[in-house]
Amino acid sequence: MAYGSGQSYPSAAFILSLIGGIFILLGGLYEAAVYAIVGSAFLAFFPGLGALLIALAVVALIFGLIIIFGAIQMRSHPESAKTWGILVLVFAIFSWIGGGGFVIGFLLALIGGILAIVWHPPAPAMGQPGQPTWGQPTPMAQAPAAAPAGQKFCSSCGSPNAAGTQFCAKCGAAMPP
Repeated sequence: MAYGSGQSYPSAAFILSLIGGIFILLGGLYEAAVYAIVGSAFLAFFPGLGALLIALAVVALIFGLIIIFGAIQMRSHPESAKTWGILVLVFAIFSWIGGGGFVIGFLLALIGGILAIVWHPPAPAMGQPGQPTWGQPTPMAQAPAAAPAGQKFCSSCGSPNAAGTQFCAKCGAAMPP
């Protein structure tokens, strides 16, 4: 849907989820670098520990990318913000496996996911299609059908009268000639 049509998106959820995903991604990069350097020292004493730590860092990288993708989808497709909010929330919780992006990434993505889930699109503003405008008359019901050939309507009460009558049969007002 185009943004020129005035449709909004969950901006706070987008920003928090995006920043949280970036922190989780950076946390995964940091952990991968540290584990690559320190992990080689552990290989002599604990075989497989370095590989496990690097695998956890890669998982954090993947979760960070998924959260960033979910945030971008919230902005691009606001009509499905709740779905992307659930995805961001779930992967924010899973990000604890890889360290949570210095904890701040986890918290920001968690809050962003919750905000996307509870977000509701705003109601159309006054004057947009489907909404009345202040100070302008609302459209009335359909105008009465044209009078049949032998009838005319009273200018006071609007009731139908025969074509040749001089006074209204309902209210007694003088009929126009």
